[in-house]
Amino acid sequence: MSDVWMRRLFLLGMLLLVCVACGRKAPPVPPRFDGLTPPSGVAAIVKDGMVRVSWSDPPFSEWNEVTGYRIYLSILKEGEDPCTGCPVRFEKAGDAGAGETQFRFSASPGVLYTIEVRATAEGGYVSDPSKQVQVDLRGAAAPGE
Repeated sequence: MSDVWMRRLFLLGMLLLVCVACGRKAPPVPPRFDGLTPPSGVAAIVKDGMVRVSWSDPPFSEWNEVTGYRIYLSILKEGEDPCTGCPVRFEKAGDAGAGETQFRFSASPGVLYTIEVRATAEGGYVSDPSKQVQVDLRGAAAPGE
């Protein structure tokens, strides 16, 4: 029996030695970030030749985290066929500040706009995209008429 106890004591000693051997700390770990809630209530209307995109404020618990919003557009011109099942390609259209809940851009006739909005936070964090909204001006004589 004493041989078994000696082995256990030896293994325990080795385990303790390995755990504290180098004395160095591990590299720092950045604070956990659970993410931002995507903007909600996204809507778009056309008036006076402009597309006005609006969205709701973030939840109260995230007001101090949101530093702004990014608005992305996908443009499909009249005569272009959408690729069914293909991912939609978005390009950044612009930014809005933390207290802003709308963005405007010039509308062009003959275009289908697909729009999404993302919240941003300090440190380069960006939320998932909002629900997509579309403004279809294909076949329209002039925007806003």
